Amino acid sequence: MRRTVLLFAIVCFALACDRYPDPSVNSLKNYSFSFQINPGQKYFAGEWVSDSVKFYAVDSNNPLKDSIKVLFEAVKGGGNVTIPSTSTGKNGFSYTGWKLGTGSFEQKLRAKTFDTSGNYLTSTDLVEYGFRNDSWDTCSFSPDSYIMGMVADTVNKFTLMITNNQIFRQGERYYLWEPVNDPLLISPRTLMMDNKGVIYVSTWTGELVKSSDHGVSWKTCTKPFPDRPYYIYPYISNDNYVWAFAWDHPTKFSKDGGMTWTDTAALSELTAGGIGDVFRLKDGSLLLRGSDCCNMYRSFDDGLTWTIIKTPDYLLKLFVNEKDEIYIVSQGPGIIIIYKSTDYGVSYSPLYAAAPQFVTEMDNIFNKWGDFYYILLPGFGILKSSDLSSYEVYWTNNNLNNLFIDHNGVLIAKDWNYNTVYYRKNSEK
Repeated sequence: MRRTVLLFAIVCFALACDRYPDPSVNSLKNYSFSFQINPGQKYFAGEWVSDSVKFYAVDSNNPLKDSIKVLFEAVKGGGNVTIPSTSTGKNGFSYTGWKLGTGSFEQKLRAKTFDTSGNYLTSTDLVEYGFRNDSWDTCSFSPDSYIMGMVADTVNKFTLMITNNQIFRQGERYYLWEPVNDPLLISPRTLMMDNKGVIYVSTWTGELVKSSDHGVSWKTCTKPFPDRPYYIYPYISNDNYVWAFAWDHPTKFSKDGGMTWTDTAALSELTAGGIGDVFRLKDGSLLLRGSDCCNMYRSFDDGLTWTIIKTPDYLLKLFVNEKDEIYIVSQGPGIIIIYKSTDYGVSYSPLYAAAPQFVTEMDNIFNKWGDFYYILLPGFGILKSSDLSSYEVYWTNNNLNNLFIDHNGVLIAKDWNYNTVYYRKNSEK
């Protein structure tokens, strides 16, 4: 009998809840809550988002009657507010100041609301971002998260970057980017700069354009492969020669900034293998890494004929410093190794070995800022070195694929997924 009565009571209670729901839940549907400021904005950490952040909370049934209590709190990032507790006015608005902290890149302001009886209504969050010093800030914003290349001019104080189809100029703050528009910059694909500050852009249609005034104006170069309507692989060596390669055409180079081109078809292996890195040595010879897995090439007649130089393991990258010391990155069994040669590739000394999560083509690997080199090993992370002989692990991140440094020394690392970028501004110079 007791079980029957209990069951009957439970059924009656359930029906009552269905017909007469909790009045506080029902009334919540009549409220509107929102911050009256754009979310997802970018600032420097420690900066004021606003000294008067406006929050809107109102009961649509009694918009001019009920006052709503609001508690403001910086719940993520370590920031602070000027007015932690307040109430809405007759127009439904309340205000507080919000200063970002330095505890995290993503920062969050929360508004908790209560009705006139003190009953909790809901919480509303506002998310903004604060770029910090000496920390890696992970961004998935457009356009910078889609960066494909970058040039930085420390003399003239500017940085340009390229995405799949657009050139951008860095703004007053390193995380702000403004589009560069010009009729000649149609479908840009690659971005490079020589030692004189001349900027070159190749397009998806195989054109090559350049700028001699820091990207203000542009002019067309002679097309290296006039009969090819598709993209090319360009490269600028440290002597300012412009090189171009296409899979169905011979490798060419230009001594005069892309006005005329010289064919390197004298060596079929070079023509078939293309180009990867090219350096002019102090004795006037050229050193080249192509797509050949195990060889470099050296030319003593300005690129017309080439001699093969054997390299250890599977060659991925070539770099030559100002002392003519040769550094290569090669892939061994399960590892990648940095080698050094001081006798033009006759012998090699291993310097550093790492086991990456993946192995891929290497692009902008050796970067220098101030007295230090920052070497990106894709699938492993970033190394730091003052002399390229000894290395320390600067940042372990197995997702990294590329690295750039802007004209102010801000490191910008690229994720392999092509929609994430990492910023780091170091406080020390």
